[in-house]
Amino acid sequence: MAPARVTAVHRGRVQVVGENLDVLAPAGGSLEGTPVVGDWVAFDGKRIRAILPRRTEFAREGAALAANVDLGLVFASSGEDPNLRRLERFVAMVMEGGIEPLVILTKGDLNDDAVAASDRIREQLGVELVVISSRDGWGIEAIRERLRPRSTAVLVGPSGVGKSTMLNTLLGEERQRTLPVRERDGAGRHATVHRELFALPNGALIIDAPGVRRPGMASAEGVADAFPEIAELARSCRFSDCRHEDEPGCAVRGAVSEERLESMRKLQREGAEAATRRSAGGEESPKYVRPRRSGRREV
Repeated sequence: MAPARVTAVHRGRVQVVGENLDVLAPAGGSLEGTPVVGDWVAFDGKRIRAILPRRTEFAREGAALAANVDLGLVFASSGEDPNLRRLERFVAMVMEGGIEPLVILTKGDLNDDAVAASDRIREQLGVELVVISSRDGWGIEAIRERLRPRSTAVLVGPSGVGKSTMLNTLLGEERQRTLPVRERDGAGRHATVHRELFALPNGALIIDAPGVRRPGMASAEGVADAFPEIAELARSCRFSDCRHEDEPGCAVRGAVSEERLESMRKLQREGAEAATRRSAGGEESPKYVRPRRSGRREV
């Protein structure tokens, strides 16, 4: 058997690429689990025999969407007021799988005050952020610098925010179809219909995927990482298991907006409920274990 990487999934068959290998292979049989884009697999020339252990996993409500990803590019449009609560969800979902997040505000040319909007979001989310304009070309070079050769990124966000447009710009050709947003309500439409891995000219890899309006947490484990200022303040709480509600000596209440704090609680509840449902249904996958984080996370 030889190692190969899954670059696309099509109704029970997957595209696998390896040394002198690029074929569409069956994905069923006696496999433990289902291959997703980014997976490394053992291939015998005709069939996938095993899914190799995943370093990282991008999942929604317990279902893996992409694997072995280094950087999660979380998209929002600066042409409209970005939804901070939705951005928090996407960032938490990315970090839950051990993936580094990078928020990208697209359509900067449509916002007269894109810099102020980006500063506000960067301060509230505590993660790195880049503003781009695919139409005018600025900001793209900053993205290229983050996409290192042999690394893998995944595009995350709702439809219509410019994910495929930016990918086409990075590829230097129109590989992915794009659609305008609906005029009646400004909602995005799905131009990307399946997940696929693309190789950039510099050797970096990007996974494009259909847009997701509301991501669901797979567990509560990665939520705290997406709220770094709360995690840092919580170290000064009197009780180590402080819930930041009515406990005496809480260092978080009053220092963080109630809206931000309630957003974290909501994601933690959803994640815990999803993990309980998955465990009750026997759906936990042994192939990926979220890495433990230690020490202070720099932002």
